Amino acid sequence: MIELLSNPVFGLFLTLICGSFFWWLKNVSKFTWISPLLFSIGLIIILLQGLNIPYEAYKQGADIIQNFLGPITVILAVPLYEHREDLMRHKSAIFIGTITGSFSALLVVFFLGHLFGLSELFIHSLMPKSVTTPIGISASEILNGIIGLSVVSIIITGLFGAFVAPAVFKVFKIKSAIAQGVALGTTAHVIGTGKAYEIDRVCGAMSGLSIGLAGVISIFWIVLYSAIVFP
Repeated sequence: MIELLSNPVFGLFLTLICGSFFWWLKNVSKFTWISPLLFSIGLIIILLQGLNIPYEAYKQGADIIQNFLGPITVILAVPLYEHREDLMRHKSAIFIGTITGSFSALLVVFFLGHLFGLSELFIHSLMPKSVTTPIGISASEILNGIIGLSVVSIIITGLFGAFVAPAVFKVFKIKSAIAQGVALGTTAHVIGTGKAYEIDRVCGAMSGLSIGLAGVISIFWIVLYSAIVFP
């Protein structure tokens, strides 16, 4: 048993099995509110706690999947290339949307954090919440934040954004696939992009573009902010 847990394959297969199960359950049940990512996290925590399995044993295999986050993000450029004409036709709106969206995401955390009396450490850890995980980890390091807290905030933001997006689009009558994609990619990163592809392929492509743009722009804002706070 000890040899099994110490093998990196254990964490890898546990993650894949849990994710595949909830993905299958979502497709079979037709319940759109089932999030394979969120439910997998919950089930894995229950299994690790219930079976008294050390997190370090699970992490060896889980890190293998995490290392694919960067390459997977780059792969999103493929559908973007397929819809490059849409990109060029709406380039001004896309760039303005990602610039203002990434700035407002940081600004909201900063002001609400101080409003509710959070410490600077917590505020800095939450500021990268709207960028994809690889970039968010780097941003958290720049801000001397708690990386674990930053990653959790990124996941929660992505899940929440993907969940409420359809209702927001409906209420504000946002019907453009370009606008929907930019909104989801800028605020809910990869998880939001998954939702964008459920809406429309063009929407997904624009969301994939927005992930990269918003990430780079957010790093610029964060470096500028850190230069002021940590002179």
